[in-house]
Amino acid sequence: MKTIRWGIIGCGNVTEKKSGPGFQKAEGSALVAVMRRDGQKAADYARRHNVPVWYDDAQKLIDDPNVDAIYIATHPNTHMEYTLKAAKAGKPVYCEKPLGISSEQSKAMVAFCKRQGVPFYSAYYRRALPKYLKIKDMLDSGILGEIRYVHVEMHQSIAEVDMQEGGSWRVNAELSGGGRFLDVGSHALDLLDWYLGPITSAQGYTENQSKTYQAEDILTGSWMTDAKVMGSGIFCFNTFKDEDCTTICGSKGEISYSVLDLEEPITLRTAENTTLIEVDKAPEHVAQPLIQTVVDSLLGKGSCQSTGESGSRTDWVMEKLQGR
Repeated sequence: MKTIRWGIIGCGNVTEKKSGPGFQKAEGSALVAVMRRDGQKAADYARRHNVPVWYDDAQKLIDDPNVDAIYIATHPNTHMEYTLKAAKAGKPVYCEKPLGISSEQSKAMVAFCKRQGVPFYSAYYRRALPKYLKIKDMLDSGILGEIRYVHVEMHQSIAEVDMQEGGSWRVNAELSGGGRFLDVGSHALDLLDWYLGPITSAQGYTENQSKTYQAEDILTGSWMTDAKVMGSGIFCFNTFKDEDCTTICGSKGEISYSVLDLEEPITLRTAENTTLIEVDKAPEHVAQPLIQTVVDSLLGKGSCQSTGESGSRTDWVMEKLQGR
């Protein structure tokens, strides 16, 4: 096989620019079919993105013999259903995050794909972007010495869409599993899993302070990795500012970086000086570099760092920090 032919289940906003075109532009990849329950919207997406086939039934897309692999971009509450159906058909799965609305679901998805012998990937695309690869290289170089602790601060003002009655799906726990922490805070924790090794214990507290919607809008917690690196975080989604900073501190220095700003410089501090390290511009389709690693993995030409197993670990940590 020289080309992986993809089908997308759930061609909503995330697929318009972030991910969808990446399946068309990655080397050895083609987007051949899309599905959305609303047939008119599926047809419109296919027309605008030059996709040959559209469906309003996920099973029909899964059963399409011209589709080799499935990208699942629906709301998290349906990720498990579609992952199991795709895996049952023997087709590799690349799934948006969080993988499930509980760690029990995520673990079941990983286990089922493993039993079926089907590759399973999670869509934490920052693992393949230049900025975060540079941070990984810095940490692996030992420039910080022995890593002591990490602290995450993430602040966002209340989104206008969430001020409306019912809010968005992101703050509807039945669809997403919780509040915005699961949507954006997950990226911070996934990077730490990659940088520092798996988190093996975690605890946290949540509250709904603003009462704008039913899900939690603030979370604080602490954790420890298997390498005994300590961690803490505050994730506040009801404040006046939109900014975030993760600091990783070691015996010889520390680095600070934004998780959500893909191009903000990295700050390196030592006892002697403070240095701003510029990073390369993010690609137009931010998921494309990770999609390329998935395609390369499926073609036997490389490996992907964002797997079902790593995504499931992040789901577990988030659940513990939610106090569940």
